[in-house]
Amino acid sequence: MAIELSLTQFLTYSSKVSTSAKINYIRQVKNSEYDPSVDYWKKLRDEIKKTHEKNLPIEDLLELPKRVSEKKAKNYQRAVTKYVSFIRKNNASYFPVGKSFWSYSDDLFVRTSPEIGLTIDGKNFLVKNYYKKKDTNTKVTKRNIGSTLTMMQLSEKDFAVDSSEFSVLNLQNGGLITAKPLMSESVLELELEAQNFVNIWNKV
Repeated sequence: MAIELSLTQFLTYSSKVSTSAKINYIRQVKNSEYDPSVDYWKKLRDEIKKTHEKNLPIEDLLELPKRVSEKKAKNYQRAVTKYVSFIRKNNASYFPVGKSFWSYSDDLFVRTSPEIGLTIDGKNFLVKNYYKKKDTNTKVTKRNIGSTLTMMQLSEKDFAVDSSEFSVLNLQNGGLITAKPLMSESVLELELEAQNFVNIWNKV
C-alpha cells in the first residue's frame, strides 16, 4: 500500500536541514492521522480561497486571527500579514486551479494540487502557500525545496498549465520561490528524495 502525503508534508521533509531532522519528521507523520478538526492551518487556507473566489477585499483576511483560538492567533497574524502584503505589493489577481498528484512507483502518492493561481505582471503562477513558522531544523530555500517544485511540474493534472510557473509562497518571509525549467538532473534529485523518504518510512 502506497504512503500517502500532502504536498506540505513532502515540502517540510525536503526542507529539513539534517538526516536526523528528516527521520524525526517522518516518524511524526507516520504516527499521526489527518483530522480536519486539528488541521492547524485549515481555516486560513479556506479563508484565502473564499476571499479570492468571492472577490472580497484582501484586507478582510486581517480579521481572521481574531476568530481563531488564542494559541493560533499569533501565527495566523504573521502568516496573514505576509500574505496580504504580498498580494498588495505585487497587485496580484486570482485565477482558479484544479487537482493534481504525483506518484513514485507503487510506494509513494503525493497530493500536489496548487492552492491558488496568481497573475503578477502578466505572468501566471500556480502557487502552494507554506504557512509553518520558522524552526531551527527547517530552511525553506529554493535549493532545499527544489524537489518539491519539480514534483509540482511533473504531476498528473486535471487543468491546463500553459505558460504558468509552479511556485511556493513562503509565508515565513513573504518570498515567492519559483521552479526552474525541468532538467534530467532535477528529476533524478526528486526520485532520490522520494526513495529516501520511503526508505526512512519503512525503517522507523
